[in-house]
Amino acid sequence: MRLALWFLGALLLIAAGQDFLANGRPLYCRIGGENFYPGLRAVWLGEVRPYGHPVLDHIRQNFLWRRYEYEAAVFAPIPFSPGELPMTPDTTLQQAPPGAVHPGPNTRFRHWLGTDDNGYDVAAGLVGGARIALLTGATATCLAFGIGIVLGAIAGYWGDNRLRIRRGQLWAALLGLPLAWFYASAFLQNYAADGGTWLLWSAAAGIFLAITGALGVLGKYLLRTGYFQERAVFPADLVVMRVAEVFSSLPGLLVIIAFAAMLKTQTQTLWPMIVLIGAFSWPDVARFVRSELLRVRELDFVTAARGLGLNEWRILLRHALPNALRPTLTVFAFGVGNAILLEAALSFLGYGDSNLHGATWGSLLQNARNSPQLWWICLPPGLAISLTILALNVIGEFLSERR
Repeated sequence: MRLALWFLGALLLIAAGQDFLANGRPLYCRIGGENFYPGLRAVWLGEVRPYGHPVLDHIRQNFLWRRYEYEAAVFAPIPFSPGELPMTPDTTLQQAPPGAVHPGPNTRFRHWLGTDDNGYDVAAGLVGGARIALLTGATATCLAFGIGIVLGAIAGYWGDNRLRIRRGQLWAALLGLPLAWFYASAFLQNYAADGGTWLLWSAAAGIFLAITGALGVLGKYLLRTGYFQERAVFPADLVVMRVAEVFSSLPGLLVIIAFAAMLKTQTQTLWPMIVLIGAFSWPDVARFVRSELLRVRELDFVTAARGLGLNEWRILLRHALPNALRPTLTVFAFGVGNAILLEAALSFLGYGDSNLHGATWGSLLQNARNSPQLWWICLPPGLAISLTILALNVIGEFLSERR
């Protein structure tokens, strides 16, 4: 357990300090008596933004960061950025063994873990892959937890006969959600080739919210009639669990690949892939929260809260749900590991972020398929994935034993 925590702590430090550990630009340099920090500036302002200095702009445009003779310069321990592939062929070193000197007049720039078939530095890819793995695992699992907690709480607390909804609101929801999903997905499919990932997904989310909001207003007008004012029992547990079974029966990897093919280039970026991973990982969380709430809702303090006349939503949010969420840290640890493994598999199959090729563990393993005999290409990313998943599973098992 302690080794697992130390490993994850070191991985988190590597991910947070990626730009100080692996950077193809000098962290500090002096030109003409002036001090510059191009490696750090690229983090905050972007790599392609002009510097406004003739020498630095010339270096940037001609990829001379490691060739220019500075008055003074400090490079990162790994003087290559994750996924960096020089544009000029004479500066690319393919299948170089560990410790190989990078082509150029300066022999201090070395590939400490060698390069792959395309010339990507393996050590820089390991450092960049740590950030992508932790970002993907944590974000996708948080999204899955958000969906799973909401649906699991509704299913577990109200069951099949406790949730009563006015018929107007029920009909508005039943009509609104399928329509909103249809038009939002149709918009994504029709305009996926136009670029602008964030703008496209924001517009699709706006369409979804606009349709659901419009039908919500329609539901309020329907409440004015007698039939739609009556309350109907909604079998929340039955509906949520059947939907969870449908999602669980679908192979998540194949479904995400199908979405990637349907939306063309729009899912070839990191954030849509994180959303898809999270969207297909919530059933386990929902089942866990549901099972805990089935137990918690029958405890004495919940019965006492009902006896005091507290609102059901207040009882759920302030009393029942917090007690049901305490054991979910176990599921979170396993969920992060599953999300990291799924992202690595997608990158290995070529469905990850196209801009992060050579900067994720899965893409490094993909490059190793052409040369499996070169151990320095496949062994480091394979070990990184295995040790990370093992550490998360050890932590998850420890938390499950402490419940």
